[in-house]
Amino acid sequence: MLGSIKYNLSHLGQFSGRDARQTFWYYVLFLVVLQFGVGIIAAIPLYIDMFTGAFQAAQAGLGEREMQAMMMANMGDQMRTQVWISAAVGVVISILLAASFVRRLHDTGFTGWIAVIPLGTYLFSLGYNIVNLDTMLAMMERAMSATEPSEAFAMQGQMASTSLISWVGILVVIGFGVLKSQDGPNKYGDAPVRF
Repeated sequence: MLGSIKYNLSHLGQFSGRDARQTFWYYVLFLVVLQFGVGIIAAIPLYIDMFTGAFQAAQAGLGEREMQAMMMANMGDQMRTQVWISAAVGVVISILLAASFVRRLHDTGFTGWIAVIPLGTYLFSLGYNIVNLDTMLAMMERAMSATEPSEAFAMQGQMASTSLISWVGILVVIGFGVLKSQDGPNKYGDAPVRF
């Protein structure tokens, strides 16, 4: 596993050649764990603000609705920061994955241009989320104050529909990533070394 990570990090700009399935997936696992770890660390201030708001509301003797409104007000600015941090981390992870995915595509005999699909869907989702950040925060606030659960689910459905587009890219990476390597050399190079 460490050999796969070291190999891929030392070949970040090399879009030619081939990566074996095992080499690719160990590296993807590393990137997922890295992204998860950074996400957890970045979320700590959000949770601190959320719990601070809850404790302040409880000390003030506010009711449930007032408590939710106070918590949401405290979380608004942190949510904006979280979206920008998440976007930055996502772009870095995409850059770290790009060459490896192209080499994986080459190993299965496909053109590296297929990598544009997951990158394009991710960038679309990212741009959409950033442009509509205020709308999403307002929907979250309305969903928290909704009296009927079906009303809150309907609002969440509006937000979730566009995030489905990013799943297309993930499915492309998984679909092509699990394909068997072509035996022997192909037009993209010799059979890859497995780490």
